Amino acid sequence: MNKQQIIDYIISLKAPKSGFYLQSGFDQKTLMSSAFSIINLELINGMETINKEIESNYFLSSQDQKTGLFIDSSWKGNISNIKDLEKNYIPYQTTAFSISALDALGYQPKYGFHFLDYFRNKTNLKDWFFGLNWKNPWNESNKVMFLLQFFSHEDIRFNNLESKSLVLLLLDLLDASIDHQTGYWGTDKGASNFNGMAGAFHFYNHYKYYVRHIPYEQPALINTIKIQEKDGLFHPLGGGGACEDLDAIDIICKLNINDREKMEVLKKAYYSILDLHRDDGGFPWAIRPVFPFLYGLQYLNPLNNQFHFGMFKWILKRNIIGSLIPSLKENRLYQYSGWDKMKYNIDESDGWSTWFRLLSLATIEQLIPSIKNHDIDFNFRSLPALGWQNV
Repeated sequence: MNKQQIIDYIISLKAPKSGFYLQSGFDQKTLMSSAFSIINLELINGMETINKEIESNYFLSSQDQKTGLFIDSSWKGNISNIKDLEKNYIPYQTTAFSISALDALGYQPKYGFHFLDYFRNKTNLKDWFFGLNWKNPWNESNKVMFLLQFFSHEDIRFNNLESKSLVLLLLDLLDASIDHQTGYWGTDKGASNFNGMAGAFHFYNHYKYYVRHIPYEQPALINTIKIQEKDGLFHPLGGGGACEDLDAIDIICKLNINDREKMEVLKKAYYSILDLHRDDGGFPWAIRPVFPFLYGLQYLNPLNNQFHFGMFKWILKRNIIGSLIPSLKENRLYQYSGWDKMKYNIDESDGWSTWFRLLSLATIEQLIPSIKNHDIDFNFRSLPALGWQNV
C-alpha cells in the first residue's frame, strides 16, 4: 500500500465537472459519495489533486437556505417535520458529511443550521433523547452523533457557547443512560452487545474532544475485544465490515487502558485490513469466506455473554443455513443507508469503505507507530466527527 495507489483510486471515482461516485460500477454521484472521496484525500494529504473551489461549490449549491440542511438532488423525500431525524435521516446524514467535506476543502456553509432550532431548547432536546429507541442503539446513536457534530461545529468554528452547552448536555444524558454491565448503550434495553458496540463508537469522538471521561471503560474494552473473530476482524459473518471493524478498533484504541491483549488484538486487526487492500488501490467493505461455519460462534452459544437471540437467528440464517441454501446468504449488493442512489458491491473497492479502512489503519498506527510500513502520513479531521482522532 502506498499514497499514490490510494490517490489514483480516489481520482478514478471522479465524476465529470465535480463530485465523485461511490463505486466505479455505478454512475451514482451524491453529496455523500463525494464527501467520502474528499475526506479520503484529506486523510492521506492528497488534497492538491483536486480543485477545491469547484468541489466546494458543488456542496454549497445544495444547501437549503430555509433549513440549512444540505439536500441532495437525488433524494426525493419531503421535509415536512424537521425534527424527525428518522424520516429525514438522509438529509441529516448528507449534511453531516457535507460539512466535513467543506471544512476539509477550507470552506464553511453559507447558511445557519436552522434545522437545529427545535433542539436548542434543552427540554425539547431531553425529551427527544429519551424518546429514542434504545433497543437499537446502532441506528439511534447516529442521530445523536449528528446533533453532537452540528452543535460542536457551531461551538468550534463560530464560538457559539449555547451550542457548546448543548453538546455537554447530550454527553450528560449519555453518562446517565449507559449500561454499567457492558459499557455500551441500549444493551440494558434488549440490544445485543454487537449492536451496542456499533452504537458506542458514535459517541467517543465527542467524549474525547471535550475531555470527558468515557464511563465504564473496562467492560467496554472486554466486550469489544470479545467481538473479534478468528480472521482478526469484527464481523460475525466473517471477512469484516468497514463500519464494524472501525467501530471496534476505535473503541479499543480510545479506551484509556493499556495491556498486552489490547495491543495484540489491534495488531491482528491491522494486518487483516491490509490483506483486504485491492489491486486497484482501494478497499472493499468485506471479503466474505466461502465457508463461514467458524464465524459468529459466540452468538450461537447460550452460555456466552455475547449470546443474543436476534444475533443467533441472523448468524444461523446467513452462516449455517446460508451455506447450504445460497439464497439465504448475504446479498453482495449493498445500499448505503438503505438508499438506492448509493449502491455498491461489498467485495469491490468503494470510496466509503476505503475511507473507513484507512481510518482503521491510521487509528492503530497512532497508538502503535512502529507498525507502519508505508509512505502515507495520515491527517485526521480537525473537528470532532467521523474522521477525527485522538487516542
